[in-house]
Amino acid sequence: MQNYDKKTFLDINLEAIKKNFKIIKKKVGNNCIVASTVKADAYGLGANKVVPSLISAGCKNFFVATTNEAVELRKISKIITIFILNGLITNNLRLIKEKKLIPVINSLEQLKIIESYQKRKNINLDIALHFDTGMSRLGFDYKETAYLIKNKKEFITKSRIKLVMSHLSCADDTSSKLNKSQLKDFVNIKKNFPNALHSLSNSAGVLLGKKYHFDMVRPGISLYGGKCQKNERIIYNHVVNLKARLIQVREIVKGDTIGYGATYTAKSNMKIGTLSLGYADGFNRLFSNNFRVIYKNKNLPIVGRVSMDLITIDLSRIKVDCKKNDHQFEIIGNTNSISTIAKKINTIPYEILTSLGKRYQRRYISN
Repeated sequence: MQNYDKKTFLDINLEAIKKNFKIIKKKVGNNCIVASTVKADAYGLGANKVVPSLISAGCKNFFVATTNEAVELRKISKIITIFILNGLITNNLRLIKEKKLIPVINSLEQLKIIESYQKRKNINLDIALHFDTGMSRLGFDYKETAYLIKNKKEFITKSRIKLVMSHLSCADDTSSKLNKSQLKDFVNIKKNFPNALHSLSNSAGVLLGKKYHFDMVRPGISLYGGKCQKNERIIYNHVVNLKARLIQVREIVKGDTIGYGATYTAKSNMKIGTLSLGYADGFNRLFSNNFRVIYKNKNLPIVGRVSMDLITIDLSRIKVDCKKNDHQFEIIGNTNSISTIAKKINTIPYEILTSLGKRYQRRYISN
């Protein structure tokens, strides 16, 4: 869709994403596959732009959440390997075959369905098996795991098992005892599937060390420049910059209130600027009176509530010629990184990225 309102700019650095992929590749070594997690439209940044960049960086394996996402990804490339994390969630198994998609099978019921389909059609499909080792979300639970391992020759007669995986629940906390517990359980499980690839780690798991890497890691947020561990130092390149221009400036006097609910009262005469973004653009309402935008290395506080389409900032400390209309105020950038601002409202950088709206003028940066 053509964007005629050039007041907010979301810059997405594709070269930085490629560099982050290569950093992870170097960290895990040549014997470990780095598969990119690009679900939710590449964490809101645009899979149609991000995926080709990752392919050019050498990525051949991708993870998405749903069948719809997988089908869209297949339009981008006919040769990449695509795993569907949420499993066999479509009744159209012909689609799985035709698009050469790999469902991550999460239960005995799903396994029976895909085995039955293959027997009827006399075909063989690639699948992945997901074993729950502590997340209690998706995957074969402990009872199903034991039953499947004991009877796998009975259950798996047609499927080609390409990947055996699990998912760490506390990899963001290096001191969590559950990391070692899940690692131990996964090692015991993988012994029963020696001919498959094995994968346990997401972005945070990559940083837990080599024994967590196995044959494949599945980074997501690290590719996009977000921190994934509580005390993580800066390792990855910054990817996203969000800037906005002024759409109006006004003078107010001491005692005037600003915004819905009159949550801010001027303590003196002030100059107020209005920027064109709000919670409809993914800029959380919790940033009301709780955020500073950056302009020429100066911190300018938000005053008043974040509304659906607008925020107001205190311009009293700076001189701005509004007639020029070219002043850009940084919302997300090197100072306000996605990890920094996520911490401010007690959320995670994943939510900051995936909440970014469609109204920004998106500019993709590549060499």
